[in-house]
Formats: sequence, structure tokens, C-alpha cells
Amino acid sequence: MKKITAARACATALMVLVLAAGLEGAFALEFSFLVGDVSLSRQGKSSAAGLGQKLADGDTVITGPGGMAVLAYGDGSEIRVMEKSRVRIGSTTVKDSGSVSVVSGAINARFQKLARGSERKVVTPTTVCSVRGTDFLVGVSDGADSRVEMKEGALEVRNPYGGRNLGPSSKARISLAESPADDEEEADMAAWKAARDEEMDRDPAGRGKRFEGYINNMGERSSKSSGKLRDLDSRLGGGKPVGKREIEKTGEELSAVQRDMEDDALLNESATASIEGIIDRYGRDRTDIYDTFYRIKEESNRVAEQQRRNYEALQAVRESYRKAYDEIMGKHKESMEKIKGGIDRESVKPPKR
Repeated sequence: MKKITAARACATALMVLVLAAGLEGAFALEFSFLVGDVSLSRQGKSSAAGLGQKLADGDTVITGPGGMAVLAYGDGSEIRVMEKSRVRIGSTTVKDSGSVSVVSGAINARFQKLARGSERKVVTPTTVCSVRGTDFLVGVSDGADSRVEMKEGALEVRNPYGGRNLGPSSKARISLAESPADDEEEADMAAWKAARDEEMDRDPAGRGKRFEGYINNMGERSSKSSGKLRDLDSRLGGGKPVGKREIEKTGEELSAVQRDMEDDALLNESATASIEGIIDRYGRDRTDIYDTFYRIKEESNRVAEQQRRNYEALQAVRESYRKAYDEIMGKHKESMEKIKGGIDRESVKPPKR
């Protein structure tokens, strides 16, 4: 993965502050096409989806056998939700994230090219797909394994274990608690998902252990993020002189922390939804499996609460950074103007021959 340059990081951090208010409209989604059994779950209540109906953060789109829905953006981008799929809109932690989470099933996403510095995210329980303009398929098994198939364009897939850049016609598999890897399977998405679902049915206890390790890793990362935020906040408000180079370095670090925190929050929310689906799948008939996943869900909820507090702290640190950046860059500009103004231009002209 390429490192973000200091200048780009500072620009990104400030751009987030300036554009945040306008993201809600830019990422608005609505149903533009419906076939068969398609329902919308909103605040615990389920109803039939309606053509032209707008979607809000926290909504879940559910397609039954033979059902299909197209979710359209204002710029012509669209997400085609295939049959027997569950797709969650937005985030309860990351405000105006514009994300779409594939909890289970499959989608075909087609995104128009975005403006420089813009990004949309398609999330699964195991990966974040960073989108700027492309055409690709995403599949998720009932046990949270993911698969990405590229049609056109390029895509970055990443999670806490690693990342990968995908080009046209490439494929990647992202298993639970593993880094993205090349996928050489010839099976289509439906056959791939059926095979992964059978694996989980054969060993749900083993899947529980993988989920437990995954959620524990999320908790450890959240604790580290708390420490990084405290360090950045102390650096910005410590009373020590901070120069242009130092503020640029701080901006780079802040952008990296913000991206990781947002990714982790989105991944944890999607993983929690997957865990809830597994609990529903087995019910109380399998007490051992039910108890295991219910305990893991409680832990994922605890991690989510820590992530929420971190995200609130992030807003305060971003505001401190903005003020420090404006002050330091203003002083730097004033200093440069004084230097320019103090030069005797006549004295530095070359002598006439």
C-alpha cells in the first residue's frame, strides 16, 4: 500500500472538514428498479420496498428467492442487489459514510468516476472496497467470507490484515480474519457461496472461533486508536511550538488514524450483522452454537461502543488540528511575505554591462 504524502494528508484532512456537510446528498440512494420479493428493514420494522423510495443510514435491503433491487445514486452509479441477499446502508458510527455493506448474498456495483479526493466504500464483514469508479461483483457467504470479482476499472480491497489492488478481470477472496488473496477458483459467485455456506454448516464451532479472534483483534485495534488519538491531541495542545513540517506530519498521521478507525467501525458493524444472521440461522435448537455466537455478538457490541467513543474523540482532535493548521500556515505565510518585502530588489539586480 502506498503511503500518503504529508501534503496530500493535510489536504485530505481539511477537505473532510469542508465537504462533510455535503456528503449526505452526494451519497443518497433510492430504489430505481424492483423485481420479486424485496423488503426494507428500518428501525426494526420491515415493509415492502417501493420504487423511488429513498434509503437512509441504518436501513437494510433484503431480497428473497427470485428478488432483485437496483439502488441508484444521483450521479448514475448503481448497486444491483441479487436474490437472497442482505445489504445494509450507511453506518451508525461513521456519520455520512456513504457506505454500503453486503452482509450476505451478492451485489453488482457500477460506480461512475468520482472527483479527485472522493471515495465510496462497499463493505463486507471481512473487507473494505475503496471505490473511485469501477464495475465489480461482491459476494459474501453466510459465514462472512467474501469474494470480489472485477469487471472494469481498478479497486483497492483492504482489512486489518492487509490490502490488495485489483485490476480488470482480477478476483480476490477475503476469508474471515485473513488478508485479501488472489482467487483462482473458476466457480461462479453462486457456486462459490454455496460451497462456503456448506463449510460453515459442517463446522459452525470452528467458524465461531474465527469470529472470536476477529472481533478480539478489532477490540485491540480500537484500544490502539484511543492511544494514538491521545498522543495527537497532546501534541496539538501541549503548548510546545509547532512548525509547518510538524503540522504536516501530524496531518498525515491524523488522516491515517481516521481512515483506519472508519474502516474498522464499518467492518465491525458488518461483522455484527453477519453474526446476527448466524444466530437466526441456527436459533435455539443448537444451544451450543447459539450461546457461542450470542457471546461473540455481545463482545462485538462492546467493541462498537468503544469505536463510537473513539470517533467522537476524533472529531475533537480534527477540530484542534484545523485550528492549529490555520494558525501555523497563516504565520508561515506572513513570515514569507515579510522576507519577500524585506529584500531590496534593486540591490540584487545583476550589474548592467
